[in-house]
Amino acid sequence: MDQQIKQAQAAIDQANSSVQQAEAAVQQARSNENLARVTAERWANLLKRGVVSRQDNDTAQMQYEAQQSNVQALEKAVAAGRSNSSAAQANLARLNQLQEYLTVRAPFAGVITVRNVDSGVLVNEGNTLLFRIAQTDRLRTYLNVPQVDAQAVRVGQAAFLTIPDLPGRKFNGTVARTANALDPATRTLLVEVQVPNSSGALMPGEYAQVDLSVPRSDPPLLIPGDTLVVRSDGPQVAVVNPDGTVHFKLIQLGRDFGDRLEVLSGLEEGQQVAVNPSDAIREGVTVKPATAAKRP
Repeated sequence: MDQQIKQAQAAIDQANSSVQQAEAAVQQARSNENLARVTAERWANLLKRGVVSRQDNDTAQMQYEAQQSNVQALEKAVAAGRSNSSAAQANLARLNQLQEYLTVRAPFAGVITVRNVDSGVLVNEGNTLLFRIAQTDRLRTYLNVPQVDAQAVRVGQAAFLTIPDLPGRKFNGTVARTANALDPATRTLLVEVQVPNSSGALMPGEYAQVDLSVPRSDPPLLIPGDTLVVRSDGPQVAVVNPDGTVHFKLIQLGRDFGDRLEVLSGLEEGQQVAVNPSDAIREGVTVKPATAAKRP
């Protein structure tokens, strides 16, 4: 590519030199044309006075016409030379543009996370992934919000991210945009949350939990995850009656929030349930309830 650019630059220099020579020749031809014109006018005046013969006058007139034709021919040569120079400059611009393709420029500042090529590798146009770059100063995370909560999600709404590997830390985020339509397969709304990451504590690709506080007109009943008892006849919880007796009740579960479970039916608000019921907790036994420690 460098050799082709040098050849193109040499072609431009040669074309410009030819144009300069042609322009100098035009100037000389115009001078000769002016001299031939003055001479032809003089011979025409002398012919009117009868001092010179008609043949001598015709010779002077023909020399003037020849000089005019020579000027026109040289002017066309100058135009052709300028055209050649423009074509050479366009070729050089094309080569310079092609040379710019040798440098891969990212559309934004970031960190290269994947490199699939090395020096000397053949790259095919359009089907080779060269690099993957991540913009880490602001990260995006996507979550699917159930249909029952979709109406309450708004752009600009606050969200909080927690990372299992970074206990005790919360990262503030904001709802940037939504799909504005539910997925017909899952009946969920795709939501994008953007999180500032100027400190670089978060890394692209990490697993995160998003806490998107959405007010609900009919909030669900939640129980701790360690109160669930799974048996062959279905999920159950050990309910402690007011008299201290234990009664296992079948429940219908909703969503799983990790440390909490949504109960759709089978329980009522205010009922007490046993946490981590052991094998000693059986139907009808009497226990002494104790308040569990509050979760952080």
